[in-house]
Amino acid sequence: MTGTLRLLAVAALCYLLFLAILRFNESRMLYVPGGSRTLVDPPAELGLRVQRVELTSSDGVRLVSWVMPADGGSRYWLLICHGNAGNISEAGRPYHYAGLRALGLNLFALDYRGYGESEGLPTEQGLYRDAEAAYRHLRDSLAVPPERIVVFGHSLGSAVAVELVSRVPAAGLVLDGALTSVADRAQELFPYAPVRWIAASRYPSIERVGALTLPKLFLHAEGDEVIPIAHGRRLYEAAAPPKRFVQLRGVHGDAFDVDSAAYYGAIGRFVAELDRVSGAP
Repeated sequence: MTGTLRLLAVAALCYLLFLAILRFNESRMLYVPGGSRTLVDPPAELGLRVQRVELTSSDGVRLVSWVMPADGGSRYWLLICHGNAGNISEAGRPYHYAGLRALGLNLFALDYRGYGESEGLPTEQGLYRDAEAAYRHLRDSLAVPPERIVVFGHSLGSAVAVELVSRVPAAGLVLDGALTSVADRAQELFPYAPVRWIAASRYPSIERVGALTLPKLFLHAEGDEVIPIAHGRRLYEAAAPPKRFVQLRGVHGDAFDVDSAAYYGAIGRFVAELDRVSGAP
């Protein structure tokens, strides 16, 4: 073997090793539940009145989530599917909940398997099952009719939310920092690897959103460095009406804080429009 061929062989082996590392570390890169398996109560000044809820997914995994009722018995419940990093008590999420609850919304914050105090290990199909378990708890245990459930998804949770409403009825869908698919975003991050071929996790929202007929609100920060706003726009363009896209100031996960009036104003108007469409008083 000549020196050139030997060099090419070594380069090919290194490339195959790189692909193997990507493939076998996919879950570790995609799911970042954090080091803490204990939920921390929200700051008292937020007044969230958290109720700890245990439920079981369809494959027997025990999940722990939070219920935060609104004052005055609001008509709508927001089922929150969070992003891939941290549990429901971390990453500033209680402050986000407080802003949503101030709109008069009841909140159900879902912690996926492997996150917080929930059992198991996260997988794509597992997260889909977990969201369905949260939905069933709202509908069956809390007696919330589907026309009063709004599904909310942020970042990776946007794909979980899209998949859920592709199978169950709901009043509306709110997506914050949504991606077209995990495979698309991974291909952008690793342009020299055939990620679309080797990725086991797909989360293909772009293939599902066009069939959704319920009202949809797309929120996306213009400076989002984790999920570029181009993803949100592509998803919005692929979606069927009724739909609305709102561009916000901020980066990934902070638009609710740095552009709070526009952020919460858009959600408040969206929910008010659901009431007008349904003819509710």
